[in-house]
Amino acid sequence: MKNSLIASLLTVFSLSATAQTDTATHKPQEWHNAYERHSIITTISFGFADPNRNAFTTPAGFEKGMTTGFAPVYLKLEYGFGKNISLAASLSYAALRYNYYQLYTGYNGVIKRSKEDRFQVFSEGITAYYHLGNKIHVKHLDPFVGVGMSLNSISHSAYPQGDSMVQKTDFTMSPYIKAGARYYLSDKCSIFGDVGYDNQSVFSLGFTCRFFRKP
Repeated sequence: MKNSLIASLLTVFSLSATAQTDTATHKPQEWHNAYERHSIITTISFGFADPNRNAFTTPAGFEKGMTTGFAPVYLKLEYGFGKNISLAASLSYAALRYNYYQLYTGYNGVIKRSKEDRFQVFSEGITAYYHLGNKIHVKHLDPFVGVGMSLNSISHSAYPQGDSMVQKTDFTMSPYIKAGARYYLSDKCSIFGDVGYDNQSVFSLGFTCRFFRKP
């Protein structure tokens, strides 16, 4: 019985030592910030919920028709110069066709004449981003908020004014205030999304590619 007790104690001791060794060997992986300082990031994305498409109106004497065209396209070049801060230069372009009717009064009532206004907006801007990975710990995720300004060139080929149409081009400044995130599928590639205000779209979705530069 004494030998049996000694054998049992040795078995328990052996299992305990093995468990401690496994615990020491298989340490949980440490969290790694997806944002990388001194990296260069290129982004292409497409905007949705375009206010230029949805908020188009016509003055008295005109009737609104269908608006056609494509979603705003964004190109961005970003550099991570700080531990949590990056700076980006961006370009965006959108083109729409506003179809409407000019109304005339004839002998037999109202006469409608179809008109078309080719609308284009080209924007260039600069934005500072603060990356929140040190506060939001999700593997492969790079959350951020951005604040900046854009210069917009807005042109109409036939803008309804008074009782006629005119060509016009306006230059405006608009703020850029958005929050978003990148989810990295690999060290270099990620999917991208943001939401907020930039006078072009409410949110955008796209892809990014990251290039590293050693510190």
